[in-house]
Amino acid sequence: MRAAVIRFREGRKILRTEEVPEPVCGPGEVVVHVAAAGICGSDLHGFLDHGGTSRGEGLIMGHEGAGTVVAVGRDAGTVAVGDRVTVDPQVVCGRCLPCERGWISICDHKKVTGSSLRGFVQGMMAERIAVAASQVHPLPDAVPFDQGAVIEPLANALHVVRRSPIGAGSAVMVLGCGPLGLCLVQAARMAGAGRIVATDLSPARRAMAARLGADAVLDPRAEDPRAAALEHTDGAGMDVVIESVGIDETYGQAIGAVRKRGTVMFFGAIRRTVTLELLPILHREITMIGCTGANEETSEAVRLVAEGKVDVASLVTHRFPLDEAQAAFDTMRTDTEGAIKVQIAP
Repeated sequence: MRAAVIRFREGRKILRTEEVPEPVCGPGEVVVHVAAAGICGSDLHGFLDHGGTSRGEGLIMGHEGAGTVVAVGRDAGTVAVGDRVTVDPQVVCGRCLPCERGWISICDHKKVTGSSLRGFVQGMMAERIAVAASQVHPLPDAVPFDQGAVIEPLANALHVVRRSPIGAGSAVMVLGCGPLGLCLVQAARMAGAGRIVATDLSPARRAMAARLGADAVLDPRAEDPRAAALEHTDGAGMDVVIESVGIDETYGQAIGAVRKRGTVMFFGAIRRTVTLELLPILHREITMIGCTGANEETSEAVRLVAEGKVDVASLVTHRFPLDEAQAAFDTMRTDTEGAIKVQIAP
């Protein structure tokens, strides 16, 4: 079968579409013929980080995907050939304390499909992939595969909001309006947020945030998020600020924009470390909550999309065939004004 594989050439990473071995369907596993695979911001940053280990030589990237089951191993439960599915990329042990409590997003032995950060696990930018049967979730006929491939970021957004104190009338700021941030805007609204302010550098993404439910959008280069937070809350600050970028600057903006005893949700993770000013956290008694992945929210995300309660179709702006995987990444890197969710269709 064919797959887009990371190779090093002349000191940099490139993507080559190559013939690779067919996936083997082991016990408790299924093989999915991939119809759509999304490029996440973490894929792009890992791919461009030539010295990094999260996206290494020989890796097939892709942790957002959907397709059709074409083979089923023994002990694979109720999954059947022909099932339309979306794939949860979290590879978990099912035995550790977090898994026993349903906290699969923080499994002690978690790996991620399409990543080499915690162990080399081949991903979905390929014609087919073998995954654990527990990783696939039924996709109704009403949900196209390109939308099914956006279930993973939507599930992550639902997980962030579920862990937050967002409720009726909450003032919420979302920093970063990539696909995750745009899902966060919608999830916050469903949770009852009364006022949502979103920030992004891209005019197209700001416009999309406004279309999907943000009451106000701003360019942080032109308007200080802290000043905007005070303006929209009569000087108090936001009840909840969600950071979905992952750099020092936006984490600092989050601390500055939240009210006293407010909550900052940490999700963005471009870098391993960020630097924060300590005294505002202490003296304003700010609560900080870290988030990663999703638990039971994947099935909920499928239901919300199927019922038309969340718009993920508008997020998919570009589609490329597998042979043009490098062009897909180049578009995501350079088209900062128009690209939101770039997908590959193997």
